[in-house]
Amino acid sequence: MTKFLVLFGVFLLQFNHAYAAADDWTLARDKNGVQVYSKPVAGSSLNAVRGVTTVKSSMNRLVTILRDPELRPRWDKLCGDSYLHESVSANEELVYVHTKMPWPVSDRDMLLRTVWEQDPNTLVITMTGSGTQGVMPEKSGRVRVVEANQDFTLTPMGNGVIEISSYIHLDPAGPLPSWLINSLSVESPYDALSRLKVLVTDSSIADQHFEFISEPKNVGAE
Repeated sequence: MTKFLVLFGVFLLQFNHAYAAADDWTLARDKNGVQVYSKPVAGSSLNAVRGVTTVKSSMNRLVTILRDPELRPRWDKLCGDSYLHESVSANEELVYVHTKMPWPVSDRDMLLRTVWEQDPNTLVITMTGSGTQGVMPEKSGRVRVVEANQDFTLTPMGNGVIEISSYIHLDPAGPLPSWLINSLSVESPYDALSRLKVLVTDSSIADQHFEFISEPKNVGAE
């Protein structure tokens, strides 16, 4: 029953993303192989944002990069610093993320609870991240973001190609100027996926090995 619920949850996540992309989302940018979609969220000053791109990579390598908090500043240009706060299990972690904001806006930070799963049939990997409260003391000079969702979906497309789909929506815990909201809604996700496309080719990054990952049989095929 537990396995069924997990598989059903992954199916719903994929179905909701596909349905939203078709009916609810507005294409905000389509450039250099990266698409960024956005849609308003009731009661929120920030849009939900979905980014999509494809890379030639193994699943393990993408998880190596996305799961290493010390690498986050290399693909998230707003990230001041990030580190592992607690390893809850082999697939679940608490990750601290400090987001730099341009003056005079106060910096933000959050403690994300991230959970990694792979569907044994489709081999799709999902990372669901949600903000936590009361786990870590707030830091001076930084506004703690609690209501946050950041997800990644890695879908094997065949011939060694992986589709990266990102989703993010958060409550900024205070008012932000409209020009900054626009940047967070379009520029940041576009830049993050563009940087990830380059980062997977960096030979200085050593791949980790994750027990829960099964690679597509045709990974690396031309």
